[in-house]
Amino acid sequence: MPEDDEPQTLEGVGDGRKKFVTVVTKDGKRLVEGDAYFRHADDAFIVSSDPAFDPSATQRFPKDELRAVTVNQHHSNCFVTTAVAGDGATLDALREFRDDALTATLPGRALVRAYYAVSPPVAATLERRPGTRTARLVRTLVEWCAFLARRRRTAAPAGRLALSLLLTALYVFGVTVAVVGHAVITADERANDVN
Repeated sequence: MPEDDEPQTLEGVGDGRKKFVTVVTKDGKRLVEGDAYFRHADDAFIVSSDPAFDPSATQRFPKDELRAVTVNQHHSNCFVTTAVAGDGATLDALREFRDDALTATLPGRALVRAYYAVSPPVAATLERRPGTRTARLVRTLVEWCAFLARRRRTAAPAGRLALSLLLTALYVFGVTVAVVGHAVITADERANDVN
C-alpha cells in the first residue's frame, strides 16, 4: 500500500490534465482553482498550479477537514463557451483573449476567477436547455466576442486596446446574462417539478 504522501491516480483524476477544482472546508472556506492539477492521497486531496507539484505551488487538503470537493475536466475551463458553441475556432479565439489580455491584469484575473466560480452550473443549464432565449443570446454574444477577439489579433495597438475594453465589457455582460438566465430557467424547472 502506498504512503499517505504518495499521490494516487484515480480514473479521470490525477491524470496530468488541468482541472477546475472547488474545495469547501468544514468551516465554510471555499477555494476555487480554475487551472489546477489535482491528485488524491489516502488522507488528502492535493491541488497545485504546477504539473510537477512543486511544494511552493501546492496545497494539501486533509479529507477530514473538508465538507466537499468537486473536480471537473473541461476545455480550458471555458464552460459557458463550450456549452453554447462547442470546441473549435470560437473557443480558441476566446481562450487566447483570456490568456493574452484578461489574465494579464489584476481586474481581468478577478473576472476570470469570478467566471470560474459561477460558470459550471450555468453551463450545465445552458447545455441542457439550448433552445432557451438565454442560451441563444449567450451563443450570439460568444460568437460576436470570438469575432472581435480574432480582429484584435491583427489590430494596431490602439485598436487592440479598444477591442480589449469592448471584449471585457461584453464578457461581463455575457456572464451576467448567463447567470440571470440560469437562475430563471432553474426556478422555472423547480416550479414545474412542484406542479
